[in-house]
Amino acid sequence: MLLVCTSFIYSAVVDHEVRQIYHIYDENKELIDSAPIAPRKEAWLGTDKLGYDMLSKVLIGAKFTILGALTIAFLRMMVSVPLGLVLGTYFPKGQKYLTSLVDVFHFVPLSVVALYLLQPFLFLKAGQEPVYSLTERIAIEIVVLTILTVPVLSVLIGNETRELFKEEYVSSAKTLGGSKLHIIKKHIFPALRERFFILFGQQFVQTLIVMAHLGLFFLYFGGTIFPSEGGDPPKSVTNEWSGLIGGSKIFLQWAPWIPLTPIVCFAVTILAVMLMVEGFSRVTSGRPVYFKRKNTQTLSAEKKRLRKKENSFDFLDKSM
Repeated sequence: MLLVCTSFIYSAVVDHEVRQIYHIYDENKELIDSAPIAPRKEAWLGTDKLGYDMLSKVLIGAKFTILGALTIAFLRMMVSVPLGLVLGTYFPKGQKYLTSLVDVFHFVPLSVVALYLLQPFLFLKAGQEPVYSLTERIAIEIVVLTILTVPVLSVLIGNETRELFKEEYVSSAKTLGGSKLHIIKKHIFPALRERFFILFGQQFVQTLIVMAHLGLFFLYFGGTIFPSEGGDPPKSVTNEWSGLIGGSKIFLQWAPWIPLTPIVCFAVTILAVMLMVEGFSRVTSGRPVYFKRKNTQTLSAEKKRLRKKENSFDFLDKSM
């Protein structure tokens, strides 16, 4: 939230113009440094080879990256949750065949498929009129990245739903005359609601990783501008983070702050979402998702041992 709010405020103040610092002079007007400038007080995260401030670029592109990933993850859940509930409720017998069919998607890299599907829409030539507008390019990428994961996510939710239908309280509801739609509303969905939030966080993280992978292939969120001539790397239309990675990976050895800046931003955002999911899971169910704690397991084992000991004492009391 801090990154997104700061991105909107900063973009409005500077009117989406990236700050450029090509030379730095001292008090005597003598040249100290030229672009690319390493991180210093005049440019906290340094500049690229054209003098554009990296902090300014990541702040402007933060809203496109984070909100784009959030939108894709939200649409994945909105489409997959109803499909998964329907599959697990009304088609339990065909679930195993559908699972075997969808398992193929686990071995096909999502980034490679997205690369071939999105390349005709996102690649632009400098100086030429784009066929699709910025809004259309963003919408196409969101739809493609959403659809590619819907089969796997729907089958996963369908399997969870099918297993819940084997529980005793669901069987009791069916015996009492509850319809399948009633069981979904009153039993299945409430039981899976916490799981849906965890899946949403995982889909958000996966989307960020896929966007970073596409950036390495010069496929940027919102479009990629290829220079008509010269050796300049492709440019991102929106300054989103995957474009900053793909366009600056050649500087990794001699100007590492240029590609590491968006990489660190990706890592911080992913870590923030992981901590949110971890905290939510521990508060609601008491179970960790990412960070396993040995003392928690030891404590639970000790509680079970003490409970077993108390039960044995109760049995002895009753027998006596």
